[in-house]
Amino acid sequence: MSGFEMILPFLKPIEHLILDDTISEVMVNGSSHVFIGKDGFIQEIRGLSLGEKSLMIAVKNIARRLGDDISEAKLILGSRLPDGSRLAAVIPPCSLNGVTLTIRKFNSREHPYRGRNREWQDDSTEHRRKVHPGGRTNLAD
Repeated sequence: MSGFEMILPFLKPIEHLILDDTISEVMVNGSSHVFIGKDGFIQEIRGLSLGEKSLMIAVKNIARRLGDDISEAKLILGSRLPDGSRLAAVIPPCSLNGVTLTIRKFNSREHPYRGRNREWQDDSTEHRRKVHPGGRTNLAD
């Protein structure tokens, strides 16, 4: 199993949000507050509830499937899915509003500014300076 297939069986009420490629992050803050990150903005999804007990069971099962643990002894989970997506969960008493779960999806699409960093690096290496202990600078050869 790879990626979201590992966690989807436990998160059926929010499966459609996890599978939506336009959504970059899914956040569950307690059993009745679900938020998504989309186009750089956070939106609350109203009318969607997971149930506190089922959310706790889902988070514990996800942790086990990812080879980790979340329990009364270890209240915080931070893990990665095989595709690079990040999953974080916090349970009470660390989380005051109930179980919280965040899934930040790994974006495999090409970023529009990805090539620009390379151009900047090439320019900066051409104009490197050597810094001497006395604070004086010389252009690099």
